[in-house]
Amino acid sequence: MNIDPELDGIDHINIYSQSKTELGRFLSNFAYSPFDHPEDGNFVSVEGYWYWLGCKNDQLRTLYGAMAKKIGREYDAPDYIEDSEFKRKIKIAILIKIKNSNFLNMFKESTLPFLHYYNYKGKIVVPKEGVWVIEYIENLRKFLGEQK
Repeated sequence: MNIDPELDGIDHINIYSQSKTELGRFLSNFAYSPFDHPEDGNFVSVEGYWYWLGCKNDQLRTLYGAMAKKIGREYDAPDYIEDSEFKRKIKIAILIKIKNSNFLNMFKESTLPFLHYYNYKGKIVVPKEGVWVIEYIENLRKFLGEQK
């Protein structure tokens, strides 16, 4: 797939903290987007929760963005956990984050495909891990869009 980052917001939405679209930045796990997970409590970002699941350090409850990743790694939390329970909990967090946000209608009304890639000064990197997150967000948009 040939990705043109200049077309972010035109023919796709990049779910990335540096996305050209507000929705793409919000959907990034890095985004400051407080939520209360029914099983694990309060977090200020999905990224903080992601790493908290790997090490259970409560400092991660209050972190977002690159700092959540940095601190999570300092506590030896893995970047990716291939585990159905981990994925289930992350999906719940993403659902709550979106449903409780000011972005819900924008999300449901969006039609451009979601992608996830990094743009390092023109070098496009598509991570192999985490594809399931983008697939879930696409399916969630379809599901929520069908709700009245």
